Amino acid sequence: VNANLLSAYCDNLSLGRDIDTAETTTFGLTDKTHIAGLLSGSLSLSGNYDPTTTTGPAAVLEGCLTGAVAVTCIYYPGGNVTGQRSHTFSGIVTNYSETSTVSDKVTFSSTILVTGAVTTATI
Repeated sequence: VNANLLSAYCDNLSLGRDIDTAETTTFGLTDKTHIAGLLSGSLSLSGNYDPTTTTGPAAVLEGCLTGAVAVTCIYYPGGNVTGQRSHTFSGIVTNYSETSTVSDKVTFSSTILVTGAVTTATI
């Protein structure tokens, strides 16, 4: 995210892609009809909170929130090794949260909204 490697802190990543649809049903039909629209997507990430580093999730993701601009993101679902895929896109960090519980570790979560195309490549 924004040229910062966050994999050492993450334990859950999910890139979701959706397509908008518009209903085109007309009078007299008994089944709905639709047309496809534009793609959208978001990356959800979560993991271990680390306040001690300037390159950890708190510094990186909160820093992206204050700028409110799109940043470059690269997601490696199978790891950054030969033969795996990468997904590169511009994204806007739309939220960042930290969670503390009595009996567990402190965690973070964040959502990055995809803006524009997602480029998929084989490493």
